[in-house]
Amino acid sequence: MARGKPTDTRSLRQRGNVWFIQKRLSPTLAKHLGKKILQQSTQTGDLDEACRIRDRVLADLGDLEAQLKGEASQRQQRRMFLQARDQLRETADSLVSTDTRDPVGLSDVIDPEKLPEIEQDAFRSVYEGDIPARYRLTLRAALEDWKASPLVERKPSTRSKNELAMERLLAHLGEDDVALVSIDRRQVKGFITSMLGEGKTKQTVANYLSGLSAIWHHAEYSMEEELPNGNPFKGHQLKPKASVRSYDQFTRAEVEAIFAATDENQGIYRQLPRLGFYTGARIDELCSLKVTDIIQRQGIWCLAIREGKNRNATREVPLHPEIKAPVLDQLKHAKAAGVEYLFTEAEATKRSDGKKSPKFSQWFSRLMAKTIVREDRKLCFHSFRTTAITIMGDAGVSESVIVWITGHERGLTTANRVYNRGPTFRTRLEAVETIRLEALH
Repeated sequence: MARGKPTDTRSLRQRGNVWFIQKRLSPTLAKHLGKKILQQSTQTGDLDEACRIRDRVLADLGDLEAQLKGEASQRQQRRMFLQARDQLRETADSLVSTDTRDPVGLSDVIDPEKLPEIEQDAFRSVYEGDIPARYRLTLRAALEDWKASPLVERKPSTRSKNELAMERLLAHLGEDDVALVSIDRRQVKGFITSMLGEGKTKQTVANYLSGLSAIWHHAEYSMEEELPNGNPFKGHQLKPKASVRSYDQFTRAEVEAIFAATDENQGIYRQLPRLGFYTGARIDELCSLKVTDIIQRQGIWCLAIREGKNRNATREVPLHPEIKAPVLDQLKHAKAAGVEYLFTEAEATKRSDGKKSPKFSQWFSRLMAKTIVREDRKLCFHSFRTTAITIMGDAGVSESVIVWITGHERGLTTANRVYNRGPTFRTRLEAVETIRLEALH
């Protein structure tokens, strides 16, 4: 699929069954190329393929113009260098000598002194085999290309996390940017030690490495950067899950205290704790609910969790009788206001990572500090999730049903993952209805 929509015929004209690129050139390019309009056949009648070819040609023109103006970025210079090197290699391979004692070389057919600077560097690289440092892909350039890649849709939160991981690593190295090929395992081990020494958890550090590894993989396989020493961010055996302490559950008195403290509140500041208790959903899943996520399945009103921390997070959770009326009332108000999100407070939250929950997570932490005594227990909004799962388990609800409500790993075979749609919504509702304050001590 092309970067644009299949119907995007920008700078394309069809002649007969073939698509042609037709582009008016800027004054800089027109002077350099000796023509005002570029006309070039894509040699295909397939519009998607023509779009891909057009995008590459326009990108090359952009690189050339930036070079002519002296404004080419490091990434553009690298791309022009690699293209020039490939073309020179093809030329060298095509040369045929009539005298085996005096083979024809590139220097016999091309005067490197007359080539632009980047092509001169490419010429030397063909003979010497090395890539000059200025054309080596840097970590920042790889990240930017990874973020812009049309091959995979990147969630704002993932982009933000990987950018943070990059900034942490560069700060540790004391550099504004580094060539990827210069990063080795010794430096990465030092980075890990430094982060743990600053109090970062093993899970956090593992997340940094995962993001940096994704950037490295993109550079090596999508951008074809030559990285002979292997991915230095893999294989560090942090085993974060073994060191993670699970969240404790709330007592009945604590849930009642939280409900009482929020009873006079409006909107998300009243509904969020109740949704957490009666659904077991994660806070970001609840804060990200949209008007279109309140749906009916088999005659039962549900919350549709469209995305989450993993593929199992996608699910539809029946509304408990205790929250059904308030949620439907909130839905009516949201529709009347013409907003996208179920809660207007979440609608107003704008962050670069796209997350809606941090502001409300902080609010809930302050609320807990005023209403309950934690002592040495690990309590936060996620404790509602622990509490709901424990109640359903104690009530005899099978784990195979609970996982469809909470979005945990379902442990299904490949065939079941493809075809199994889970228990009926009546069964799911009956499981959710076991979540009651009276079930707590």
